[in-house]
Amino acid sequence: KPIRQAVGGIVILDNKVLMLSSRKSESALRLPRGDCRENETPEQAVLRVLRDEAGIETENIKQRVGTYTKANKKGKIVCHHWIYEITEPKVLEFWPAVDRQRIWLTIDEAITASADRHISRLALHSCSLSL
Repeated sequence: KPIRQAVGGIVILDNKVLMLSSRKSESALRLPRGDCRENETPEQAVLRVLRDEAGIETENIKQRVGTYTKANKKGKIVCHHWIYEITEPKVLEFWPAVDRQRIWLTIDEAITASADRHISRLALHSCSLSL
């Protein structure tokens, strides 16, 4: 079974971080994220995911905040996550996943909202708003 390749974006605007309403848990908020498609670089994937899931367009990937691996209980790597920081986003009025609510939080609120998401929390602690 191939190792899953996933990307996520920390979108920053006016010192706030973009979070999306979760599809799985009604009250939860999540960083925008998704999987890489075949023959797609992580950079290409994060731009597509941000546009489709969050209605965000940008030419400015500020930095890769981190690359994280996830292992199963036996210690076998099952997923690579690339998390990018995005500044100067263009916020679209319409986008494919328009059912997902966009919520802008302070960095501390975003970290608190990610309490059950280890990789998101690590990435948020490593982004420019936390430094």
